[in-house]
Amino acid sequence: MKGLIVAITCGTYAVEAEGVIYNTKPRGVFRNQGVKPVVGDNVEFDPDNLTIEVIYPRSSALKRPLIANISQMILVFSLKEPDFSYLLAFKYLTYANLNGIRAKIIITKIDKEHDQKIIDEIKEVFNSVNIETYFISNKTHEGIEQVKALFKDEVSCIMGQTGVGKSSLINAIDPNYERQIGEYSMALGRGKHQTKEVILLPYLGGYIADTPGFSSLELNLYKEDLAIFYPGFNTLYNKCYFANCLHLSENRCVVKESVNKKEISSLAYECYKKLSEEAIFRKERYQK
Repeated sequence: MKGLIVAITCGTYAVEAEGVIYNTKPRGVFRNQGVKPVVGDNVEFDPDNLTIEVIYPRSSALKRPLIANISQMILVFSLKEPDFSYLLAFKYLTYANLNGIRAKIIITKIDKEHDQKIIDEIKEVFNSVNIETYFISNKTHEGIEQVKALFKDEVSCIMGQTGVGKSSLINAIDPNYERQIGEYSMALGRGKHQTKEVILLPYLGGYIADTPGFSSLELNLYKEDLAIFYPGFNTLYNKCYFANCLHLSENRCVVKESVNKKEISSLAYECYKKLSEEAIFRKERYQK
């Protein structure tokens, strides 16, 4: 019988099939093969013995959070508590590109920020790299109706820092989910973890994956990879004069030309330079 792994708790795999949840265990052969089923896997299972027999090929797979077969990332940030960070947003977007997954941004807590210029700047920055950005308030429900359509017929992975309002967003979309909401610690300057597992929630012909919040995200990319997968650059890097262009000091760089023409936001480019400073070169670069 075919099914979908929607949650994993203490080694038990909740598999949904035809509207019924079966609590299953994977066969030992997977352990011997070094294969581990994850949330989002499409599987064949025995409904009598409650064992997972086959894991079907994955269309996508993430290591953090550990999930498979998602069609898009919904990256959630807050304007306040915690404060919005362009650098972190571009890290997440690069991570999405690296894994070949479409990404959109939802920014919460607009009820806590009354300076429209800040919101307009954020829109402009992400528009310049072709990223859809939505602004909402989980408290007042402003913008919620608009973002509901993003999830229709999609398997969406909601990702973001602890405390930005991921679970509140899910509850605002459908109160029946009753996801546990974390608090924001003013003393620590970050949220308190509430969602401790990856879980798929059915919604409008697809699924919404609620995931644990990150306190940080390390890309662990080489400079050359960053130059390819950074948002906005991934469609331009192969047009640069030099095949290994890092978009920094090189001549005839299409990315830098786009920045100079203000087609790509200078703020987006400054974040790129900071991330590039943190990255290292490939070893092959020095083996000549």
